[in-house]
Amino acid sequence: MEMSLEELMGVIVSRLEAMSASMEDLRFRINVLGSALVDSENLKKEDIRTGVRKQLNIMNYLGSAENVDYNSVEGLSESIMNWFNADMSAIKAELEEYKKIMEEAQKNIKEEGKRIEIAGAGSLGNLQGKRQ
Repeated sequence: MEMSLEELMGVIVSRLEAMSASMEDLRFRINVLGSALVDSENLKKEDIRTGVRKQLNIMNYLGSAENVDYNSVEGLSESIMNWFNADMSAIKAELEEYKKIMEEAQKNIKEEGKRIEIAGAGSLGNLQGKRQ
């Protein structure tokens, strides 16, 4: 079975869109459950803090996160509680801070001038010649 590049890209984009929709649905459901648990007073900030610490320790053990420090645990716990409590002003402040961080990162990338360039099929011989 042969597929054109456009067909392959279409399949990949379709799968990514489906994954994105599933993630949004899952995020919504988790937020609804978290909000209901906080409202019913069955979930406290200390519970969230313990869960965050536990998950970060697991990620650290598996090598997908660095050392767990107090500020990371507190920041994530606070952010999660803001969502569950629907604290709009805190969420907006976090979003603004995130936007600033992303803008700074984009600025740094542009200043560094690092880019990924894809060589054409005819360039393969040139690349092999330079290695020898």
